[in-house]
Amino acid sequence: MRGMKVAFAAAALCLMAASAWADVVKFTVDLTPDQQGKPGKGTANLSLDTTSKALTGTIEYSGLSAPPAMAALEGPPPKPNANPVTLPIPLPANAASPINVKMQLPDPAIAGLKSGEWILLIGTKQAPEIGGDIKPAQ
Repeated sequence: MRGMKVAFAAAALCLMAASAWADVVKFTVDLTPDQQGKPGKGTANLSLDTTSKALTGTIEYSGLSAPPAMAALEGPPPKPNANPVTLPIPLPANAASPINVKMQLPDPAIAGLKSGEWILLIGTKQAPEIGGDIKPAQ
């Protein structure tokens, strides 16, 4: 009987330890031009730690008409006829490829990323030039 209690206690400790580990979800993005025939392209590899709510990763790109002045995660509008949800990705001055991503996300953005409803955009001062769906990494 004592052996079973020890086994149950060990199993409980293992379950508690497993739940304490962060749930890290990996994503990829294939960045393509917003207009057919434009030269921009790129890829992004992102990791989301759902415990700390931190999104990290790398965006590599080429072919923009000017250095990027903006990068953002964009989700669907919260209600009909509303603007999409936009979370700017902090860029360093004179950003160049690759761009290192490190930012905190709110809970609705985490849920949206996990459900596949968000996109990544990169652009110049004039407009976004490349973008793509954020998908779970294979």
